[in-house]
Amino acid sequence: MINELTLWSKKLKDGLDLAHNFYFENSARLPKNINKIAFFGMGGSGIAGRIVKTFLDKKSNIPSFIIDSPDVPKYIDTNTLCFVITYSGNTWETINALNYLSENFIPTIVISHNGQALKIAETKNLPFILLPNSSQPRAALGHFLGLILGILDLMKIINGKEIVEIFIKQANLYTPKFEDESYFNEFLYASNGYESFHVWGIAGDSAEFAYRAQTQFNENSKVRAVFSSFPECCHNLLAGFTDCKEKPLVLMFSTDFLSTNLEKAVEATGEILKEIGAVLYKAPVLGNNWEGQLFHMILWSDFASYYLGKKRGANTVEVKLIEQLKAKHKTKGIK
Repeated sequence: MINELTLWSKKLKDGLDLAHNFYFENSARLPKNINKIAFFGMGGSGIAGRIVKTFLDKKSNIPSFIIDSPDVPKYIDTNTLCFVITYSGNTWETINALNYLSENFIPTIVISHNGQALKIAETKNLPFILLPNSSQPRAALGHFLGLILGILDLMKIINGKEIVEIFIKQANLYTPKFEDESYFNEFLYASNGYESFHVWGIAGDSAEFAYRAQTQFNENSKVRAVFSSFPECCHNLLAGFTDCKEKPLVLMFSTDFLSTNLEKAVEATGEILKEIGAVLYKAPVLGNNWEGQLFHMILWSDFASYYLGKKRGANTVEVKLIEQLKAKHKTKGIK
């Protein structure tokens, strides 16, 4: 796992190269007039769409949607550009959606490493990208991001290449520092003894990056981490912290580019959490621009979750219960 974490810069660059090759081989087949973008994917494969949507929401007039369901909403139509993302190529929810998209002639790009998704793409003559190998789907995020942002850049929808180049600069700067486990001693001390904790991100800012962090702590650390979006969680979840027998650990992600009211709301909530005895840990966020700070969250949580898993004696690679669940799906006839 640690070897995969050192490859962020390379995978982002490789993703851009894949985007370039794909676009110039398939540009004539890509839709010219779209009014929506949709990202289909689950688990580690679905994270890329969530992250790209964050930038589309800030930098593009084209609305985008995350579909993490086997059912395709009615608003997904022939004016929608769909990215179907499945590293394994066999995720049943994504395959169900892909079959619907192909049967209804909805513009679709398939991104996969193997499996049924590629077979469907070839049979239905859909444009597709064959991903390079990664040890786990969650480790393919660099390829996914470089590829999708690169394609959107070439389609002149967003300055995706510029965003990827900021990511690469951050990866080159901080990966060598993060390879030293002692960099994370403060966090490892704060989280010591917690079997579960809350991961909060700010809506419109860091929410999807905090969600990525939650999944990494689930999979790498085997911690029962639960994601919540701020400030929505302060209108309901906060009440559940009243009279807790075990004081919660809240891991907060936010950039330095919040609106004034959001910044004050974060400060006020932090004061309340401290008053009830909660442990509030604000993940360090470094970088001189919004995009760089967001990527720093990804990089930090990847390494932090690995070191926490190592400290807990967890197997940071395997996802035993998920594999058991997939096997049970087969016994029930889910395809």
